[in-house]
Amino acid sequence: MEEKEILMQNPNSQAPQNVLDSQVVLSVDYFGFDGQIHSGQIVVNKIVAEDVRSFFKLALHIKFPIEKVIPIGDQKYKWDDDVSCADNNSSGFNYRLVAGTNRLSKHSTGMAFDINPVQNLYVRFDENLKEIFKAPVDGVYDQTILGTLTSDHPLVVLMKSLGWDWGGDWTAESGRIDYQHFEKKG
Repeated sequence: MEEKEILMQNPNSQAPQNVLDSQVVLSVDYFGFDGQIHSGQIVVNKIVAEDVRSFFKLALHIKFPIEKVIPIGDQKYKWDDDVSCADNNSSGFNYRLVAGTNRLSKHSTGMAFDINPVQNLYVRFDENLKEIFKAPVDGVYDQTILGTLTSDHPLVVLMKSLGWDWGGDWTAESGRIDYQHFEKKG
């Protein structure tokens, strides 16, 4: 896939040219659930490229399984976060709003990425702390399952040491927990 195809405009949400110009396509190797090494691509902001490379290098070294790493602009996903998550795809840049809000997601600047959404799902809570939504709908957060991130996992520890926030640290009281999600301020 050509880089310009990966960075094509999301037809449903047009990114400004300066945002597109700040993205880079990283080619990464990763250990799959099948026990094999695979190659993929993730689009992130140039500012965080080395941090994201470090994540994938450590993930490969410790044989943390990742299902797939395909840019969300690929024809397979056509910029649809729900389709990408349901397919357990790990991705970064996607010019879009935070679900259910009018705020741009950190993914819109390439300053966030998601890993194994099926194992590390997103959960939303109401004011009574009752789960009202999860994505993907077939996802299950079980810390004993391979490919699941936890607060003491070496990958979470690495990213937090590099100044990233992990969505698994968010609480039901905040209205959401996002185990798949890493974001960096800036």
